Amino acid sequence: MGKKAKEHRKKVAARNVKIKQQKSGMQKIFDRMIQEQLNKMKEEESKVGDGATQMDFQVVEDRVIENAFKFTPNEEESAKINKQFEEELPTEE
Repeated sequence: MGKKAKEHRKKVAARNVKIKQQKSGMQKIFDRMIQEQLNKMKEEESKVGDGATQMDFQVVEDRVIENAFKFTPNEEESAKINKQFEEELPTEE
């Protein structure tokens, strides 16, 4: 390998290192900006209000919701409805 080829490879290697550093720096800046935007969005979403007053909004666990809407049938009411429904049906002959 000649002297010119060695010099060229050295220049290309230096250029590649410089480009790699620039890419890495830009990626770090981009990642930091995205993280800041995500944090800002999380803060905005966690507050609910009418403008004058704001309240912190917290996600309710699924088990709490399930217990709040647990259905327990009333046997007496069910029997009345079933009886009315049976009376309204025409009998087939």
